[in-house]
Amino acid sequence: MTAVLFEQQNHIAWITLNRPEAKNTLNAEVFVLLNEAWEEVRSNDDIRVVVLTAAGEEDFCCGGDLGSVIPLWTGARQPQNEIEEKLLADPMIVDRVMLKDRPLHKPVIAAINGRALGGGCEILQATDIRIAADSAIFGLPEPKSGIVPGAGSLVRLARQLPYAHAMKLLLTAEPVDALTAQQMGLVSEVVPAASLRERAAELAQIVASNAPLAMQAIKRTVLESHTLPWEDAFRLEMEQTGAVMMTQDAREGPRAFKEKRKPNFQGK
Repeated sequence: MTAVLFEQQNHIAWITLNRPEAKNTLNAEVFVLLNEAWEEVRSNDDIRVVVLTAAGEEDFCCGGDLGSVIPLWTGARQPQNEIEEKLLADPMIVDRVMLKDRPLHKPVIAAINGRALGGGCEILQATDIRIAADSAIFGLPEPKSGIVPGAGSLVRLARQLPYAHAMKLLLTAEPVDALTAQQMGLVSEVVPAASLRERAAELAQIVASNAPLAMQAIKRTVLESHTLPWEDAFRLEMEQTGAVMMTQDAREGPRAFKEKRKPNFQGK
């Protein structure tokens, strides 16, 4: 059974963590295949939006597979297969999997089907629109084990949430339910578990129908301007706006509106 499923249809890529029997934890195979999936998203111009989700009804991702991955990284055991050798040979793979090393400018929707703990909660912070099943649970329990959630949360969380909410999650290490996560601003919507995939697909189709270069410019500007001084941030916004205005899609949109038809965006 493949630990990460990758499907593409109608400009939408679905990436599914597929280890429900192991709480969809991140083992060597997940790290390697998820890294490959992100690279495919970057390089494939036909992909306009991604949905990140997981198999099963209980767990989105409960963090790293500590019994498998940590002993590899510490040298407590030797790699047993090609996948584990790839993991050891690539020390920056975690940063790339968590989209820290190279931000992804294509929109990413998370469909959270269950518990998102530790690394599972951290990877959500690299997504843009987050739809949670009403049964989902979120938490960063690392301090209870004497470690820190250092795969992005120490930087991202307090930038994405009000400070007091972020610090409550980080310092108490206590989990919160889906509605509380929505109130904090960690997730965008909460839906019945049975409707999760349908709602994620609906949002993905809405995003995919928009001009792809415009979507990427929006996300790039938001990410890169977040900590810039106002003057520099507005300069970046102007640069990205000007670049989009020179595209064929920027001409196609008004033309389609005038002709009362659906625009045919080509990403050019």
